[in-house]
Amino acid sequence: MPERNIALGIMQLDVAGKKSDGALEALTKAATVEFNQIIQQKLDIQVESFSFAGPSLTAEENGYQALDFIQIGINEKTERKLAFLLIITDVEIAAASMSYLLALPSQLTNVAVISTRRLIAYGEDELPQQEIRTKRLTTLMLHCFGRLLNLDYVQGSTNYLARVQVPDDLDTMQHFTELQHQKMVENLPREANDRYSESSKIAFIGRHTLGNLPRILRGAIRANPARIATKLPTMIATALSVIIVLIFGGETWDFAASVSYGQLAVFVFASFLTATFVLYRAFSFRLISTRRGQTSESSVVTAGATYLALVLTLICLFLMFGVLMYGVVVFVFPDPLMSTWTSDKDGASFAAHMRLAAFLASVGILSGSLGGSADSRSVVRNVLFAVDET
Repeated sequence: MPERNIALGIMQLDVAGKKSDGALEALTKAATVEFNQIIQQKLDIQVESFSFAGPSLTAEENGYQALDFIQIGINEKTERKLAFLLIITDVEIAAASMSYLLALPSQLTNVAVISTRRLIAYGEDELPQQEIRTKRLTTLMLHCFGRLLNLDYVQGSTNYLARVQVPDDLDTMQHFTELQHQKMVENLPREANDRYSESSKIAFIGRHTLGNLPRILRGAIRANPARIATKLPTMIATALSVIIVLIFGGETWDFAASVSYGQLAVFVFASFLTATFVLYRAFSFRLISTRRGQTSESSVVTAGATYLALVLTLICLFLMFGVLMYGVVVFVFPDPLMSTWTSDKDGASFAAHMRLAAFLASVGILSGSLGGSADSRSVVRNVLFAVDET
């Protein structure tokens, strides 16, 4: 068992314009009691239940967005120094890939959002609702907590980590296996990320970035950088617009034929550094410190995984632009033109082609990042942080 005291928060969150009648509070309290009884049989964890006291959320054009709840959850989790947080709300949450959302466990942030609105599905109005809702909410909380502890989905319908298609699937989910219990005990201290800086923030960030490299890498890969790239149409269009103009200029060919590999490497590195900074500022969550100015380990991991995912996304785009430009150079431009266009170097050599492709690809990601920051923030964030919709 871990020596430090690991805390899990269960937060009831109401929304703007909706008068609370106490039903959500009673449901959350009843489910929390059952959740506690099950989870504390094997895990040494402190469970804290509370209501959100901050400003209420308001619906956007497409309804309530799960990532807005996640941002509030990050703030509360940081200030209360919680390792994990389950947010319970009774409004319907819009989903990116399905008609509605029952829950969204965000493993990168250790925050899960659970909606009670659809716990009773259509056609079940005659069932004893309070009992069914309490049981289903408890099961959904256990399911989400298991996912936050990085437990995999399992086949079959009786396990808490079975996949949930419709609300009544929750009725048959009744247990964790002994192997899952063992993995939860092992993963709890590793996944908690519950340490806070005491002195130097820079030293704290460096130490916990290195210490959590496997977790950061796992989070970046899970975000699927190739898929993120497909969600940046404005970035791709901006990049291609600039590249097309440059490739038909003689000065570009002169530069590619004359530049040294060292100079080109510096330009490529600077382009990546600038582009990732611009995209990170556009798409990352606002990661805050506590009122005492302490930085959380969870924030370090989330920031690291987000930045790495964006770097990998830019690598995908760099390779795509590079291959495309090399193909254009080889198959579109005639050799006599490439040989005579440059001032005093041969622009028709393989090395010159590769330098030109690398230069144009770097310009593409650099200029494209400025356009990419205008892409839908919610779409890109959903790919980064909401990969586990239930």
